[in-house]
Amino acid sequence: MSTTSDVPKDFDHLDPRTAPRVHDVLALFRRSCPVAHSAAHGGFYVVTKYDHIKHVAQRADLFSSAVDGLGAVVVVPGVDGVLAPLFELDPPEHTFWRRHLQEFFSPVGAARHEPYIRRLTQEAVAGLAPLGRADFVTDLAQRIPPFVVGALLGVPEADRPALSSLTVGLFGAGTVEEAQRIGRDYAEFLLAQIEARRGRDGDDLLTSAVNTEIGGRHATDGELLKLAFLMVAAGHLTTVDTIANTLLVLAQDDALRRRVTADLSLLAEVVEESVRHESAVAATGRTVRADTSLGDVPLSAGDRVLLAWGSANRDEQRFPDGAQFRLDRGRLPVPQLGWGAGAHRCLGMHLARLEVRVVLEEVLRAIPDFSLADGAEPERTYGVIRGVRSLPVEWVTSSS
Repeated sequence: MSTTSDVPKDFDHLDPRTAPRVHDVLALFRRSCPVAHSAAHGGFYVVTKYDHIKHVAQRADLFSSAVDGLGAVVVVPGVDGVLAPLFELDPPEHTFWRRHLQEFFSPVGAARHEPYIRRLTQEAVAGLAPLGRADFVTDLAQRIPPFVVGALLGVPEADRPALSSLTVGLFGAGTVEEAQRIGRDYAEFLLAQIEARRGRDGDDLLTSAVNTEIGGRHATDGELLKLAFLMVAAGHLTTVDTIANTLLVLAQDDALRRRVTADLSLLAEVVEESVRHESAVAATGRTVRADTSLGDVPLSAGDRVLLAWGSANRDEQRFPDGAQFRLDRGRLPVPQLGWGAGAHRCLGMHLARLEVRVVLEEVLRAIPDFSLADGAEPERTYGVIRGVRSLPVEWVTSSS
């Protein structure tokens, strides 16, 4: 195994100081030590090359999705030690859940939500357009996804503002104490939604999960609570950050924005390249199930590995100009891994693609000439998720 003294021995993806330089650091890992040990968080291996990451993701027999301490911190009470259906299970249990929930995330299932997504976005954009300036993260990107996930889960429309407030508040909490307080309210809200579904018919995801035996049994309250929480978290955080990542690119590149505004059919390609260029799901963990090796690095059962998905999508052996946002890539020789790979490939990717595309369409129709506000230097985030903390933009209004 090749090593250099420059490779950090305590790489911490959850440290905010990592965010501004993460691509440089991961590139150094790829060149010098593509499977490197970090002493952070009790020790884990950082996996940075495309082929290694894809191998781990596809070998559920060797690498379990149930992992301690590397993923998102779950602050909702009552789920300690509970494995969330779909998210943290491995085959065959994971397969039962994925097959059952697939209908809600198929292209047809996703398309059912387009009118609602478009209405939400049009209302948000109509309120912003006359102002001439906005923060496209807090004023737009964060306003759409929690309502869409609420619709997916069958939360009554009157209750979706409460879900949105809890979601934005929880993930924007400034302290652990604040997150725990909001987490308790969140748990009460979700448990009430779960209880309201028992023994009732409905065509939404949560009602189906509550009332159907999957893998020969009904899910427990703890499993359903964690499933619902992580479903909201995944649908909110990844979509918010993909919207923000893409709007940042368009705000910084006038020629690209003008080209796409003139031909909105290009947006599908824009979304796909954005997911490759800045993968919203930045890093997820796995636990080694049996002694094995990755490259020339031996791994023992119980070891933890961190899959740096964004690094895979910039692997020089697969994407020689991966650091560049390029609209005309055409058909890639290998699939980009921004949507994941293996059994846990993103189930919601069709809904996410639709949601991001619709938001971009409505923004470009109403505010085609937005750009970064003078002096703005958007701050990138990194951890489990890669996004933009704020995105101040401005444009000329008809009254200016």
